[in-house]
Order: sequence, then structure tokens, then C-alpha cells
Amino acid sequence: MVTNTRKTLAWSLWTMTTFFYAFQYIIRVSPSIMVDDIMGKFALNASELGDFTGAYYLGYALMHIPIGILLDRVGPRWIISGSVFLSVSGIVPLFYCDSWAVSVMGRFLVGAGSSGAILGVFTIIRLHFPDNLFSRMLGISVMIGLAGAIYGGYPVGYLSDHYGWEQVLFGVVVLGVFLALAMVFFIPKKTETQQGPSFLKLAIANGKALIGRVLLTALMAALMVGPLEGFADMWATSFLIHVYGYDKALASSLPSLIFIGMGVGSPLLAMISERFKAYYPVTLLSALGMGSCFLAILMMRPDPWIVGALFFIIGVFSAYQVLIMYMNSKNVDDSLASIVTALTNMIIMFFGWVFHKSITLVMDRFWDGTMENCIPVYDTKAYTYGLMVIPATLALAFIGFIFLRRRAPLS
Repeated sequence: MVTNTRKTLAWSLWTMTTFFYAFQYIIRVSPSIMVDDIMGKFALNASELGDFTGAYYLGYALMHIPIGILLDRVGPRWIISGSVFLSVSGIVPLFYCDSWAVSVMGRFLVGAGSSGAILGVFTIIRLHFPDNLFSRMLGISVMIGLAGAIYGGYPVGYLSDHYGWEQVLFGVVVLGVFLALAMVFFIPKKTETQQGPSFLKLAIANGKALIGRVLLTALMAALMVGPLEGFADMWATSFLIHVYGYDKALASSLPSLIFIGMGVGSPLLAMISERFKAYYPVTLLSALGMGSCFLAILMMRPDPWIVGALFFIIGVFSAYQVLIMYMNSKNVDDSLASIVTALTNMIIMFFGWVFHKSITLVMDRFWDGTMENCIPVYDTKAYTYGLMVIPATLALAFIGFIFLRRRAPLS
């Protein structure tokens, strides 16, 4: 009876935290569907919108390790539920006030809260499931989370068109509050047997081990995140509408294929790399594949089905992040695996802000000053030059990983 109760509790906690992981993806991608509405309400240009979008990644990156420390010391009950509350509270300024500065601060809170989602999943699986099930459970969680990104596309756009974007965001906030309260009631208190290695102590005692190869690998990986965090998260829908001339329904649904591709690629790239011991070659192939597909999208005007196929391929190769986490964990002692994973993910997510800021600065540089209903209208040239940042950084990462591979402990 006790065993069955523990199993029920474990599955319930995993379900709630995995739902939060998917839920934060919906919050993350929703603004890309509401770009014109947000720009119209606050009278923004691309650079100002880039500050808003990039604030998410700043919040996510800066809070990643602190939340990891708090999960270790305080326990998951208050930290995970608090992360949910932070995520949804950051949405409120968009529909409740007219201050753009407050909305940007809110976006920062969304990112800060979202950083607790994947770390919460790690913690719940580690505390309540056997070690031999960790990879399997995490893989399922990632796939469900990516489904949240998918449903943050077309369905959110549909609901926004029929009920208004502000009402949709309000509904998201209400759902988040209920989820946070449920976690407070269901997640048990931390016990002494749930003590794990301290992120902070490991970082201080082994700081030198985190410098050099780990940071370089993380930085090269961060240069490859543009297609996902710089394009799919924000500019994909707008790009397809204004450059390709697609209607909003098609333009908001096609980018979902990037997240579907990543869901397929996560186990696929890992399986290939493990089977052939080819972590660096697969990472190099990912950089080359994403760069080639992205150049085709920018320089050509393929049919929608080809655009969808290219998006799917980009998504598959975006799963290179799974390999990077494993590669970096093997660059240090096993006792440092957790801190290295958190640090690597933090750096990668921080570059979401870097990409958004770079893209919007270039777009504003090539903007011809056209306005429509007080909203800046960017032409094909502005979009093309702005998004060209992404294949350029992919090329840099490709070269960087070639040099890193020469002294790699993994092939």
C-alpha cells in the first residue's frame, strides 16, 4: 500500500511539473503570435520589442543557478510553485497597464519563473523515481514540453482572433495561479534524505574546472541557438506574414514544425551520437544543417510545404543542445555534472537575449521609416539583413567546434 501511494505521488508530481514545463513554453511563444497587437498598443519599434523579448532570456539565464541552489536548500514545494506564480505574474502588465517599462520587467519575471520549470522536472524525477528511469522520464517531459511550444502557435492565434489577445493572456494567468496552488498542496515538504550536492559549494570549490573547455563549449553552443530562440520564439510568424505574404493562420502554424522537429531530434540525435560515438560530428552537422536551411529560407522563396520541411529539419538539428549537455558533463568530474549542466543551459538561454537584441538593431538600421497605424513596417531587406545574424553565428560555431574537437575527450 505504501509503495503504491509513493508511486501515485511520484507520477502526480511528475505530471504537474511536466505540465508546468509545457505551460511555460506557451507563455514563452505567445508574444510572437501577438506581435502586431503588442506593438500597436505600446507604439513600439523592433528594437523596443527586442528588449521585451530579450528580457525573458535575461531573467531565465540570471535565475537558473540561484533557483537550482534554492531547490537544493529549500526544496521543490515553494520553489516550483513560486516559479509558476512568477511566470504568470509577469504577463499581467501586458493587459493591465500601459507602461512599456513595466511590461519589460514583467517579461523578465516570466523568464525567471520559467527557469524553474526544467530544474523542477530534474528535481522531481531525481527525488521520486529510480535512477535507471531518469533519462526516460526526462525525455518524455521534454517531448511534452515541446508540445506546449506547438500549442503556443496556431491555437493561441486562433483564440486571440476570436476572443482578443488580452482575454487569452488573462486566461493563462488564471490557469497558472491554479497550478501554483495545486503544487503548494501536493508537493511534499523537503526531508533531510533529499539533500543533494550544493551548486554553490561545488562552484566555489571547483571553479577552475568550469573555466576553459566547459565555457568555450557552452559559448559555441549558444552561437547555434539563433534558429530556435532568435527566430522561432519571436520573428518567425511576422517574417512569414510580411516577407512571404502568408496569412496569419498559416504563418503562426508553420513555426510549430521547428518545435516538432526538436521533439523528434532530441532522442534521434542522442541515439546516433551514442551509437557511433560521434558527438562532435553530429554537432557540426547540426550547425551546417541549420545554417543551410536558414539561408534557403532567407535567400529563396520556396513553397509553403518546403518551408515547413526546412523548419522541421531546423528543429531536428536544434536538438544538438541535448548533446552539448552530455559533452560538457564529460569535461568535468561527475560531482560537477549538475552545476555544469545548469551553467551550460544558462549561457545558451542568455544568448536568446543576445540574438533578439542583435536582430532588432540590424532591422532598425535598415528600416525605411514606413509606419502603418503607428506601427513600424519592416520590408524584406530589413528582415533579411536582421535575420542574417543567425547563419553568421552558426558559421562561427561550426568553426569553433572544429577547433574544440581536436582536444575533445569525446569523438
